[in-house]
Amino acid sequence: MMNKQIIRWFFPGVATVMFITFLIALLQDYIPPNFQEFMSNITGSLSFCIMLTLVLISVRPKAIEKKLGLTDMYEVHAWMAMVLPVTLLIHVTIRWSGIENILNFNLTNTSILGYIGLITLIVVVLTGIFVLSDTIIKKSKKLMNFKGNANRNMYLWLHRFAIVSVIAIHFHVYNVSYLLENTAFRFLTSFYTIFVLGWYFLFKLKLGRLPKYEVVRRSKISPKIHEIELKPMDGNRLDYIAGQYGFFRFVDSPVKSEAHPFSFSSAPSFNKDSVIVMIQEDGDFTSTLDDVKEGDKVTIEGPYGNFYPKDVRQSNEPMVLLSGGIGVTPSLSVLREEIANNSNRRIVFIWGVATEEQLMYYDELEKIAEKYPNFSHHIIFSNEEVEGFPHGFVDNDFIQKEGLKEYYETASWHICGPPPMLAAAKNLLKENNVTEQQANIEEFSF
Repeated sequence: MMNKQIIRWFFPGVATVMFITFLIALLQDYIPPNFQEFMSNITGSLSFCIMLTLVLISVRPKAIEKKLGLTDMYEVHAWMAMVLPVTLLIHVTIRWSGIENILNFNLTNTSILGYIGLITLIVVVLTGIFVLSDTIIKKSKKLMNFKGNANRNMYLWLHRFAIVSVIAIHFHVYNVSYLLENTAFRFLTSFYTIFVLGWYFLFKLKLGRLPKYEVVRRSKISPKIHEIELKPMDGNRLDYIAGQYGFFRFVDSPVKSEAHPFSFSSAPSFNKDSVIVMIQEDGDFTSTLDDVKEGDKVTIEGPYGNFYPKDVRQSNEPMVLLSGGIGVTPSLSVLREEIANNSNRRIVFIWGVATEEQLMYYDELEKIAEKYPNFSHHIIFSNEEVEGFPHGFVDNDFIQKEGLKEYYETASWHICGPPPMLAAAKNLLKENNVTEQQANIEEFSF
């Protein structure tokens, strides 16, 4: 498998290739009169290439997502979005014609388009940094609280002004006076823009035509966790792999929202005509799940994720499913799939739970353990002491006490949970020389 660190450079590489072709086309017919003018051309072209690449990431290309994962894709998106204001600021500073010209509307049409693109881009970048991603702000408790309390749906709509910005800046670049005779540069400007926006609008068109699912069951399996079963109205269930997730949007329901990512807890080989998800109340949308009723309509876009990769599915090597809290959802899906296929591989199920009320499906785990001698489950509580269970965290001491140390070397590890748990789990694997090829980590930070 190609190293993730290499794949991370795919999208910056796309922006770089576009930029180089722009630069070649620019310098064929135009020699900047001075260094300042040259820097203006460089930063303007680079900014536009970054913008187009950010739109490209937003359509979630599946070929890259399978290798990199959406969380890492969005992290690349966030860091590229941080570079964009810097390059754009340099360009605008060089081209600045004074506030008087703006206030007096003494601007060319080309300049007006540039400022429209700039203003909308500022809105897009701010909504992305402070509400839609925690890549930049995750170390600030105040900013994370702001993100948690913000109306995500409203900020998502504001974030879509990125398309307005791209269109405005495209025409701004296309109509720069000294480039009107540069056919190659203008062709590349239009070609890249039409290609990226075409892909974007096709993606949105596909979302609008997604088949609908009907809620056939909703049950509350703990004080804050709902289980929802959905059946496709056209009879064709989504083709997904255990451990994957989709983007769910309630469309004909009192609970209307933007699409949210939820993991499937069902096993595709067992639940052949429906999908099941477990959702924890944790925000403005999920807090309204009590309003979900049987008969409500939902669309599912996906699937995404590579929690249970092909090489693991085809092998019979030991497997460790390590979960924290609601992160148990994809682990349950994988476990159920293995059982549905009468697996005889060694499966170790480790689950870190905060409180006893969060412990779900314990009876199911017990029954599996009785029937399948190669399966074992190990549960530990962190926030309260529960009789018959260890108290603490999943660390080296816990692994050793449970007699699981051998699996650092021999098993594939599949990990999902909240950010603090994931950070601890990554350190645990690193300390015990678990290779990148052994580790399959699913994390949601978007």
